[in-house]
Amino acid sequence: MKTAFFSILAPGKQLPPHCGPYKGMLRLHLGLLIPEPAEMCAIRVGSQIRHWQEGRVMIFDDTFEHEAWNRTDGVRVVLFVDIVRPMRFPANVLNAVITWGIALSPFVLGSAGNYLRWEKRFEAVVNQGAAAK
Repeated sequence: MKTAFFSILAPGKQLPPHCGPYKGMLRLHLGLLIPEPAEMCAIRVGSQIRHWQEGRVMIFDDTFEHEAWNRTDGVRVVLFVDIVRPMRFPANVLNAVITWGIALSPFVLGSAGNYLRWEKRFEAVVNQGAAAK
């Protein structure tokens, strides 16, 4: 495992089509909170459309174009995990070196900074709500 976080998709939101940057990882989604009707909350990977199910896992190669949408009135929550793609020696060693390089890249380190700034803003909103009560 290299990355894990909760992915929350608000009602009526859509993530536009995009592709992951590196084939050395696989993406895992564990459905935690899937709004009804479940068929209105989905992900497309390549030409296949799938629907999350609570307590069920889906794994996919995110270098294929993919997009997600939530056309319900509820919030969709999945546990999002990047896992190292299984490979044989010596490809597994090369993959480990490349993933270390990616983890230390400005792309990833900049994302970590963005996340920390978001978390501080979120905490401030929560604290304001608690103070108002």
